[in-house]
Amino acid sequence: MKCFFALLILIIILGLSGCQENIPTDPIVNFPKPISQIIQDKIPICFELCDPLSGVCRVNGCVEYTHQIITAPLNVAGLYTVLLNLQMNSELCSMCMMMHPEWLMRGYGEETVNVSEEGIALVTKLYEITNRFDVVLEVIYLVTTDGVGIAEMKIVPMQPYSL
Repeated sequence: MKCFFALLILIIILGLSGCQENIPTDPIVNFPKPISQIIQDKIPICFELCDPLSGVCRVNGCVEYTHQIITAPLNVAGLYTVLLNLQMNSELCSMCMMMHPEWLMRGYGEETVNVSEEGIALVTKLYEITNRFDVVLEVIYLVTTDGVGIAEMKIVPMQPYSL
């Protein structure tokens, strides 16, 4: 009979301890809220690209940008609106020692992009190349809540306008 009571008490203790609420073992991730600050910076450019006319060429220069998170009451939680000002100032150099007029890429653009807390957004911009009427420079920018970078850069044929 003593064994029966001991076994009954043991089962009750195990039952009560098994019914307790489990302590979460996963870390709680709290993403810091980006502050609505203005970031002004430069992205140095030194890329080798394939040009259909002159073969391999190099793009040298920089992109100056201003990155600002706009606080809006209508934004969904975890989604931020970023105001971007991008100013391209670069030069295309032929590596085949071809004599040609200066090939410059200059341009200014303003974009508004929605970015999630832990995510990224891609922004594609096309820049005309001076003295070139067959191609344009395509730059794909990588936008986060922390700043801007260049994901990809390539020379693409100019698309004729269709009516």
